[in-house]
Amino acid sequence: MLSNLTYLSLYSNHLTGTWPDSITNLTRLEHLDLSDNNLTGKIPFWFANLTRLEHLDLSNNYITGVSFANLTRLKYVYLSNNNLTGILPTQVVSLKNLYYLYLSRNNFIGQIPSSFGSMVNLTYLDLSANQLNGSIPPALITNLHKLETLDLSNNNLDGPIPSSFGSLSQLQSLNLSMNSISGPIPLDIANLMNLGHLDLHDNRLVGAIHPEFGKLVNLSYLDLSSNQLSGNMSFGKPCFLVHLDLSQNMMTGDITSLRGCRNLNYLDISGNHLVIAKALTYYDLPNIDFLNLSQNLTNGLSETNEHKRRKQHVPRLTIFLPIIVGLCFLVVAYFFYSRKKATTKKLQPEITKHGDVCTIMNYDGTIAYEDFINATEDFDLKYCIGTGGYGSVYEAKLRNGQTFALKKLHRYEAKQPTFNQSFKNEVQVLTNLRHKNIVRLYGFCLHNKCNFLIYEYMEKGSLFCALRDDELAVEVDWMKRVNIIKDVANALAYMHHDCNPPIVHRDISSNNILLNSEMEGFVADFGAARLLDPDSSNQTVIAGTLGYIAPGSYFYTLLCFLSSLTCIVACSS
Repeated sequence: MLSNLTYLSLYSNHLTGTWPDSITNLTRLEHLDLSDNNLTGKIPFWFANLTRLEHLDLSNNYITGVSFANLTRLKYVYLSNNNLTGILPTQVVSLKNLYYLYLSRNNFIGQIPSSFGSMVNLTYLDLSANQLNGSIPPALITNLHKLETLDLSNNNLDGPIPSSFGSLSQLQSLNLSMNSISGPIPLDIANLMNLGHLDLHDNRLVGAIHPEFGKLVNLSYLDLSSNQLSGNMSFGKPCFLVHLDLSQNMMTGDITSLRGCRNLNYLDISGNHLVIAKALTYYDLPNIDFLNLSQNLTNGLSETNEHKRRKQHVPRLTIFLPIIVGLCFLVVAYFFYSRKKATTKKLQPEITKHGDVCTIMNYDGTIAYEDFINATEDFDLKYCIGTGGYGSVYEAKLRNGQTFALKKLHRYEAKQPTFNQSFKNEVQVLTNLRHKNIVRLYGFCLHNKCNFLIYEYMEKGSLFCALRDDELAVEVDWMKRVNIIKDVANALAYMHHDCNPPIVHRDISSNNILLNSEMEGFVADFGAARLLDPDSSNQTVIAGTLGYIAPGSYFYTLLCFLSSLTCIVACSS
């Protein structure tokens, strides 16, 4: 019966050694997945018997050799993260039906064969993270009219970007980053109307960003950082960019064209020669989460006579500025005092009856404790969507249609100093964090009956639950998983390098990564997080979820225990 098998998946089964010979008889096999194992050696000669094979996934193993003889029906080939060496296998050229080819994270050397351009049905080509050199052959690009994604990043490629890229009308993602590519960005790329992701960072590109790039209405991600680009920034209106990184270049001029990019949530133009005469306002960039304008001409003035003349007025300014600021502060304080007094008088019965209240961003007015009680029917279990280390999470849909996630501290834990400190710690950390991949804290409630945090609602729940659910696990395909990893990495990089003081989460696990409706990853649960003191050694007790803590942490804890025990024995003797 097994000889009629058409689909076989043994991924992540801890398979070791060479290839199982039992597969040689499965001549009707169309789909074979042996990824995420510990298989070694070359693909055996009997693979040629699997002439009906269309889908082959051997990624994340230790394969050292590959052969595609007689496998002419192959459409999907995944060989990423192995030990493949030598030049790229030209045998794949015979695979005329091939759609996807993943050869990333191996040890291939030499140039990219021009013959790869004969695979006219190819839609996805990933040769990233190898040791390929030479220039990108124009013949590789000319005939791949169906190509949607091309990733040649993290190699040793040099030379210019071929102008033939302009003929790839279906191209949606192009990544040539972390190479030694030189010359200008060809104007022909402005013809790629479907392009949504363009990453050329860490190369040797020169010249200006042509205004024609403003025609790329689908371009949402643009990273040209760490090059030698110069000239003015010029983006069309409207501008649909969401992520823009032009840092560490030689750009000049002002930043007025960025005011049309109202969808931006990540902007880094640091390390240029731009004039930041007037800071971008919230009105200009209403969705911004990360903004870096440092290492530019902050005030737009050089050390001229005009600049020196203005400096002479600084002492006079230092006299009147505190007075003006003080008067403004008094006016604002009086306004809020009057408003608070009127609101308190109106809601005094509710406050007396229900206890403390919490104010929530993006919500009209002040919400009392009773609003959340009604929304969750006094925290009924049918609204419970998860349980954490020190609390349960409830879905709360308010009468105005807004939905929040309430993290309620268990009644027993609320009385314990440790859990109570975790609650306060989470509030302290999240209050100052603002990143697109960190779950947003809208507010908190300290009440005589219970304490809870109010979070942004994540429709798909935790990554752990998504991977355990059969339907969701299929929806979270490999590309989405890679993007989730990038989201988490960006959030951690922000916490470690862009926060002052830096913040360590100390409990990153699939339970603490939440997914929204678009399957984007968000870091959550900061109960174990810690603010690092730059003047301290920052040694802490081991914290985190078992199975996710680094083995070195266990060893360090055991070593400390044994050292203490040795000292006690020595002193007693």
